[in-house]
Amino acid sequence: MPKWTREQWLVLVVAWLGWVFDIMDTAIFNLTKKPMLTELIGKSQYDARGPQIETTILYLFLIGWSIGGILFGFMADRFGRTRTLQVTILIYAIFTGITALCSTWPQVAAVRFLTGLGIGGEWAAGAALVSETFRETSRAPSAAFLQSAAAVGPVLAALANLPLHSADWRYLFLIGVIPALLVMLIRKFVKESGSWTQSAGLHSLREILANRRWRTNAIIAFALGTVAISASTTVSFWTPNLVDLLGKNLDADSVKNWKSYVTFAMHVGTLLGVFIMPFLCEAVGRKRAFMLFFALSALVMAFAAAAAHTETALLFLMPLASLFAIGISAGFVLYFPELFPTALRATGAGLAYNGGRIATAGILAASGALMNAVGVPAGISISMPALALLGILAAAFAPETKGKPLPEA
Repeated sequence: MPKWTREQWLVLVVAWLGWVFDIMDTAIFNLTKKPMLTELIGKSQYDARGPQIETTILYLFLIGWSIGGILFGFMADRFGRTRTLQVTILIYAIFTGITALCSTWPQVAAVRFLTGLGIGGEWAAGAALVSETFRETSRAPSAAFLQSAAAVGPVLAALANLPLHSADWRYLFLIGVIPALLVMLIRKFVKESGSWTQSAGLHSLREILANRRWRTNAIIAFALGTVAISASTTVSFWTPNLVDLLGKNLDADSVKNWKSYVTFAMHVGTLLGVFIMPFLCEAVGRKRAFMLFFALSALVMAFAAAAAHTETALLFLMPLASLFAIGISAGFVLYFPELFPTALRATGAGLAYNGGRIATAGILAASGALMNAVGVPAGISISMPALALLGILAAAFAPETKGKPLPEA
């Protein structure tokens, strides 16, 4: 275990908790979307256009996530990392809870958009704070620890889902209010980044666009983020639909439980992936690690969609799919802050990782139409290899930052 100071551990744990609850919120929607929409629009309407409505809600959520990542990334550079963390955590906690009060699917879509604003901003501020708190030799393990939240958040959502009946989806969203308590911890104990304090308020988003180096880095990172987010969202968003298809002869509560079991199994793979990826980046370089994970995520997920004929098969295949498709995100916690100087770090990382969700939203809207046309398994088998090819091409043009210090100007 690295010998980190109390202050470093505090920063890491607070940022980690914020990201845990972010991902838990996303997993709650994925687990509850079918019973939620079946109640709100009726079973016949859900059977006719359920995936289309699900994709519309996801699209608006990702647009909110994108806007939040850009807006609050800028705010984190201008007003501070810790202040921005407090605001963004409050936003997503409050609107996650409000989801439980919705009575129509357009209301759900609107509230999910607002929730996305907070989630996008929290990652940008948290990733910048962590990258500036840890020395060069500690950033790989700290990135792995931070992104392990991508495994823990869905597991918490799945645990909360197990004791409930399928019709009790509103209770899961009320649980999402809990992260608001984290704000009090941040206000009392977490200090502002020293690197940010020395350059506070001196730069703006315009400087990323005006400087050729930062602009090029932003475009490449945007492309990497778009593809990786599209692939990881394809895995996490459509896996419950695969369970629905395989469990069509089971009762609703049995299907609900299988979704939790598959989620548990899947995110064992995620946990392995987020710890492997940063160290692989250190061993072979960022570019090669990204290329490898893109290729393997497509191969395994396409095979899982085509070859899984029982719920039990998904228990074994989905951990491998998520290891690569979601595990790659830990590389971005390490890599994106390495592409921008201190005064632009949260803005640049937010633009790359969260701004990419704007394009991701369009890609997933198209994938929703594809799923409706050819079915979820065939749609996954087509879309995942296509995304992997785009990711490998983007990585080929990415600057290699292995062994280099964080840029300061």
